[in-house]
Amino acid sequence: MRIYLTSLLLSLIIMLSSTVVNYNIIDCLDPPVPSDGHHYMPNENIANSLFLSFVLGAVVFISAVRIQRQPYRK
Repeated sequence: MRIYLTSLLLSLIIMLSSTVVNYNIIDCLDPPVPSDGHHYMPNENIANSLFLSFVLGAVVFISAVRIQRQPYRK
């Protein structure tokens, strides 16, 4: 049980930090400035960064469980 809780905590930390990093990268690549020059909150950039961080969090969770799990011995 401790393996899964540790992996969950690690993946949540990675998801939170990667959401911020992904949003900043996506925001620089696709800036949300219309023709009048006002900034707005880009829902598409937020959705993309959340999706990418969810995928990265799942990969980190699975990897952390596999690393921590003891190998099966015959």
